[in-house]
Amino acid sequence: MNDVLRIVDMIRYDFYEREKGKYSFSKSIEKKVEMGFNAEHFAYIRRKFGGQSLDEYKDTVKVLKEYLRYASEKGLRVIVYFNVHWYNLDVAKVHPEWFQVDFNGKIIDNVYGNGVMSCVNTPWRDYSLKAIREIAKEGPYGIFLDGPAFRPNGCYCKYCRKMFEEKYGVNMPIKGDLRNPYHRFLIEFQEDSMARYLRDAYKACKDANPNVLIYFNGEPLRPNWASGRNNRKLEPYQDLVGAEGGFIYQNLMETPIYKPGMTAKFLEMVAPNKPRIIFNASKHCPWNRIHLTPAEIKILCAETLANGAYYWLSHAIENREAEKTFREINSWIIGREDFFKNTVNYSNIGLYWSYSTANIYGGVVPESDFTGKTIRFERDYMNSFLGAYELLVRTFNQFKIVDYASNIGDLDLLILPNCAVLSKDELNKIREFVRNGGVLISSFETSLYDEIGNRLKNFFLKDVFGVDFLGIEDYGLNENYIKLNEDYYLQAYRYVVKVNVTSGEKLALISENSGGYYQKIVFKGFPAIVGNKYGKGYSIYFAGDFFRKYYRYKFPRYISYFEKIVKKHVRQIISVENAPRSLEIVLRRRDNTLFIHLINYTSELKRPIENIVPIHNVVLNLNISSIKNVETLSGQKIEYSVGGNCLKILLPKIEVYEVVRVE
Repeated sequence: MNDVLRIVDMIRYDFYEREKGKYSFSKSIEKKVEMGFNAEHFAYIRRKFGGQSLDEYKDTVKVLKEYLRYASEKGLRVIVYFNVHWYNLDVAKVHPEWFQVDFNGKIIDNVYGNGVMSCVNTPWRDYSLKAIREIAKEGPYGIFLDGPAFRPNGCYCKYCRKMFEEKYGVNMPIKGDLRNPYHRFLIEFQEDSMARYLRDAYKACKDANPNVLIYFNGEPLRPNWASGRNNRKLEPYQDLVGAEGGFIYQNLMETPIYKPGMTAKFLEMVAPNKPRIIFNASKHCPWNRIHLTPAEIKILCAETLANGAYYWLSHAIENREAEKTFREINSWIIGREDFFKNTVNYSNIGLYWSYSTANIYGGVVPESDFTGKTIRFERDYMNSFLGAYELLVRTFNQFKIVDYASNIGDLDLLILPNCAVLSKDELNKIREFVRNGGVLISSFETSLYDEIGNRLKNFFLKDVFGVDFLGIEDYGLNENYIKLNEDYYLQAYRYVVKVNVTSGEKLALISENSGGYYQKIVFKGFPAIVGNKYGKGYSIYFAGDFFRKYYRYKFPRYISYFEKIVKKHVRQIISVENAPRSLEIVLRRRDNTLFIHLINYTSELKRPIENIVPIHNVVLNLNISSIKNVETLSGQKIEYSVGGNCLKILLPKIEVYEVVRVE
């Protein structure tokens, strides 16, 4: 499975073609191949809308052998799409015991507005495993399971309740009550339920046909308590992994433009040795009949490729502009597969993802097809993480996402953006990282809670930070400042942690809360930022919600200060001249070849983006003393020179996406 997969989903498109009497297997396959795709998600559906009916998958099984014959002739890999989460209400009348219920025992019947969702702990699992075996026997390239997942308010069926109470000896808590001490048991129970199901689905597939690949719709990077999908637990039972990193919803100004790349980094952390698929909906969710602009679709796929994943694109209705865009995107790869195969993240910075902070402390759960809405919490880890991610992107720093299972020993810098809830094993690993010479940047309530969510009297990492915890003050939206020196200030945090410095040094001071605007600004010596030598390493602690504040307000001074401290303490892999901060740079490596991915989202001040503004004469500097060859994905000619252990590359023009290969 070394090919660069270019997957399309035209299930709904094919349905409309059949309605119009224009459909044939050969015509459908030829269209997909002509647009440049080499794989597809396929299902033969008969419903116009709504959740699936009972035994709908059998329509696909009936035609599969014939369809595979046509597809094989054209070199199109067929991955059968099997919906394992959404059914119409008629199925619930026949099998009410199959579906998820809420805390009060009522079947949850508003999935996507109308429909029900299966529960993996009910007899439905046997029905679905039988279907997987039937599909696998037909010999497709693979099977994709869309779902399963738990609902944000489920499941409390009799099967779940019995299994939970037998294991934990307590009643099931209300889902979403993160402060409930038993809620973490519910998270674990649902994660383990999902893992058992996927283990059995994998076995069912391989028993029927060991050559058929199987994977499912995994969790994007976000708190996973709502869905019960933990990618770490699910990865062993998949041949490739995927997640909806490119499903973007509603007001796109509230969606990180780098969401597909962030999801790809997350999946690479979990499954570095498996193909990773980012599902990029070419629609502006939830409007299925309206495509995104070409610029938005290109950015989705560029973000995906730049971070070592392959893309899946949906195409539901006829749209010549979208089809032209698909051809262009696929042309980036066809004949240039070497730019994308078998590469690894090349970075020296780790951004820490804390599952327990996300699931216990609290964090925004972004809208998806499975949650149906955005779920917000007062104590928000997610926005701190996104703020740190964006700061790294805006400052051209090379980084990877890491978690409790990652090897952090090879990093120069580790960032903990308000990682409040961490286990002792995690904390001791972090302490050892700094003691051995690593640099740590952390913020706000990092290490201030134990692993089950109880607030501690002091930071667990107090010796690393060089401070003692005193308390937290809400500064509101008032005019307050962080003073770096007599002439330079930053906007103050919203939530300020008052600390007493023990072994550390004050790098900046926080003003007393002015209580308003145009008031006297007073500094009494409380630190805003503390640096501390610890062992062979160094810690920088932001005594407030620095990363969350940046994510909400995008302060330029936050960017410049963050850039300055990283440059001071960490070796720079690449430096950039004459480039706006709307250029994202991602480095990947294969043996002695370096791939520099450049994504340009310079545009109008709005989303959806309609027009990308090309940028010119960008200079890249890398610490490389000798080279064999430098070339670009687009084929444009570039100037480069080597001198003083530095490779300097001049790129005349970057439109949406470019890759520079350095051997």
